[in-house]
Amino acid sequence: MITPNDTPELPLPNENEQKASDAAAQSPTSQEDLEKLAKLKRLADEADANATGRQLGLGLPDEIGDLDNAEDEDPFAPELAGDRENPKESYDLYYAIRRLLMRGLPIGSANKKLRQEIYDEKNLYLRGGVPRPLDGTPVGADSRKGLLLRHRKTFAATQAWADREGSSWDIFWEFYTLNKAEGFR
Repeated sequence: MITPNDTPELPLPNENEQKASDAAAQSPTSQEDLEKLAKLKRLADEADANATGRQLGLGLPDEIGDLDNAEDEDPFAPELAGDRENPKESYDLYYAIRRLLMRGLPIGSANKKLRQEIYDEKNLYLRGGVPRPLDGTPVGADSRKGLLLRHRKTFAATQAWADREGSSWDIFWEFYTLNKAEGFR
């Protein structure tokens, strides 16, 4: 007869194994994804190498509030609930994010595809995983009026990217990681 004291203890995964499994969960899986990401990385590197000065001023309205401390607040507070909608604040945050991206991303027609990929990745997250149709028809989901928590996370990520003067690839990967974590990718 086996008693509880006779059961072998299962080894706990060490931190390296845990980090490796977390990285594997966030990494793209298909060959098509890998090729797309490699092409986008190359475009981002070329655009950043040719980029001239960037304007990183914010020009944000005061009514947006202090978003740097949003993570320090109680995550279960009603104002941070994931299903809360505040169309005015979401709208203001959407255009603040857009201004930051427009000021930080490389300009010119040669970089249009790169910018569009970054905008699409951002909007996929803000729309809650609703992808942009390939045929160009209307999406049916407005990224400007999405959930407030997603807008706050996106703004915080974009603001951090602008503060550190990150590359185009950095901000794309940030949005890609947010989408992957939510299961949108």
